[in-house]
Amino acid sequence: MAKSIEPKVTTWSNTQITSLGWSKHASEQMSVDEQIDESLLNNPSKRGGEGGGRPDYSIIIENGEQAIPVLLEYKGTKNKLIKLDKQNLVVLRGANSEFDFKFAIPQYAVNGAVYYAMNVVKDTDYQEALAIGINGYDDATGETIYEISAYILNKKDPELPIKLGDYENLDFLKNAEPQKSQLFQKIEDVQTDPHELEQRAIRDDAKIEAVLQELNQKIHDEQQIIPSQRINIVAGALMAAVGVKDDHGDYVVSRLKPDELMGSNEDGNTDGEKIIRKITNFLKKRDLPENKQRQIINVLRSNFVDNNLNYKSSTETQTPIKIIYKEIYDKLIPIYDVTGINDFTGKLFNVMNAWVDVPDGGANDVVLTPRYITDFMVKLTQTNMNSYVWDWALGSGGFLISAMNQMITNAQVQYNNDLTKQRKKIEAIKTKQLLGVELLPNVYMLAVLNMILMGDGSSNIVNENSLTEYTGKYAYNENPFPADVFLLNPPYSAAGNGMIFVEKAFKKQQKGYGAVIIQDSAGSGKATEINKHILKNNRLKASIKMPIDLFKASVQTSIYLFEVGTPHKADDNVYFIDLREDGYTRTNRKKSKINLFNTNDAKGRYQEVVDIVLNKSKKTNYFKENDDYYKGTIDPLSGKDWNYIKKTDTTPTAVDFKRTVSDYLSWEVSQILKGQNPDF
Repeated sequence: MAKSIEPKVTTWSNTQITSLGWSKHASEQMSVDEQIDESLLNNPSKRGGEGGGRPDYSIIIENGEQAIPVLLEYKGTKNKLIKLDKQNLVVLRGANSEFDFKFAIPQYAVNGAVYYAMNVVKDTDYQEALAIGINGYDDATGETIYEISAYILNKKDPELPIKLGDYENLDFLKNAEPQKSQLFQKIEDVQTDPHELEQRAIRDDAKIEAVLQELNQKIHDEQQIIPSQRINIVAGALMAAVGVKDDHGDYVVSRLKPDELMGSNEDGNTDGEKIIRKITNFLKKRDLPENKQRQIINVLRSNFVDNNLNYKSSTETQTPIKIIYKEIYDKLIPIYDVTGINDFTGKLFNVMNAWVDVPDGGANDVVLTPRYITDFMVKLTQTNMNSYVWDWALGSGGFLISAMNQMITNAQVQYNNDLTKQRKKIEAIKTKQLLGVELLPNVYMLAVLNMILMGDGSSNIVNENSLTEYTGKYAYNENPFPADVFLLNPPYSAAGNGMIFVEKAFKKQQKGYGAVIIQDSAGSGKATEINKHILKNNRLKASIKMPIDLFKASVQTSIYLFEVGTPHKADDNVYFIDLREDGYTRTNRKKSKINLFNTNDAKGRYQEVVDIVLNKSKKTNYFKENDDYYKGTIDPLSGKDWNYIKKTDTTPTAVDFKRTVSDYLSWEVSQILKGQNPDF
């Protein structure tokens, strides 16, 4: 094993740092900022020991508007600059989701610097921190090779370092122009880079899925809890664990910490009752309607209080419900805090459904739609801050989450200079402009939690049968819901592969748009009569054939986009688009943490389809008219001609003629050579 040259790297680096021109800089044993010192003291060292670990060097860079701490770590052995995962993201945690204090963080320069920078961003007033790893080694000729890699971290996602760049020396840090302006501009630019944001989202998903799989299996193995109860326990525990903050970021309902559960048998003070009490306060501060609060508490009480999980035997030191709660608090809350993923509990439900069967899950076609598809359909329906959106087969709430995010973003842009109007509009979006209907009680509970955690748009989530019970009204008053956007992934076992949901919803929706993702057999004969009824008052605008492996069960699906309230005429153009090659590569490896890879600009391809359908200028050119898509017509009286069909041009060309003549002459010569006389 080659001898480390870290002392040489230290001298080389420190010499450059002292000549960069920054007034605030300090080597390992010195202080550059009291806030940073306190953060380092209060967090484990890079080897997991008690606080007090320090980076090899620290700098404070500033440009008059902002100050950014720079934390540097040195190594002196080949291949010790950085440890990346399969997605080229900096490794901080191991497979068990704990910080990797044994390998990645202490043994690699970048990983150590990122760990220190992460803690600084979490604990101090600094909004960003720069982590720089420097490594050096002697090559076969004896020449010393130095390598530098820099990453930026921000307070929004402190565990998600974004690559700034690789460098030969530290000149990019100089307190001089143009280097300083270029550095601060690049720090700003990389944090909005689409590729980086995509990579971060992929890692978020992988991290959540790995933790949830482990948690779900552990609860199953150790406590033998049935699936329906397990789902409610995880949902309720998350409510008690996340707390509620006011507009200033202060807790108005504090988080229930595991050590507050003492295992008391005193009536009203058991562990389960403490959790239920915290959930009750959580729901009150979220301003949910009282009858919805009562409904949720009644469901959860039987899981937390009125069962054996709430009591310990004479040989046990803690109640089973505390053991479960602590697992959830320790494993999920850190992820919830740093990822901010929009469909957090939707991911939870996906994992639970994959590990254990949801009761009647197969019979009820419980198939959750990927987030990038819900976002895509929201764009197709032109959802904006004034839309009223409903989903008649809600699942975990993914469509409403995507719609809510789009609506809030639109409101923030429109009212950028008027925060009072902005807040008022966002409140209306959450409480008045979203509605979902879900039949399955367990899935309904997750949808409620999902909407509460991700933005509080849970007021109008209805636990009813869309086809036989729901009347088209708000959940808690008698006014009709004025829907103008319909989003749906229906149970395919329903009439017409699920198109019956579309027909019934459109009878209550007077205008706007609707999009459904469904087995495309619904558009080729399985829903003929229903489709004809739909077209009497609604126009089919687009038919988009989706990848066959979009869902785990390989089913060919299509997205149908409608203009609601406009009868379809025989000469109306329909966009038929082939999106089977969507830029994603999917795998189905059971033990893999990630089964979705953006291998060919998937986001660009989905955006181009939106641009085509909405008649906007294309930014890319993946889809060519009359090849990957075409404009065509359908027969409103048919109901089975809705799907994309690959068109083949049979018109002969000059090239075809030459090829045919050439083939014939070749055959003729071969016959002559064989001594046979072709019949002319």
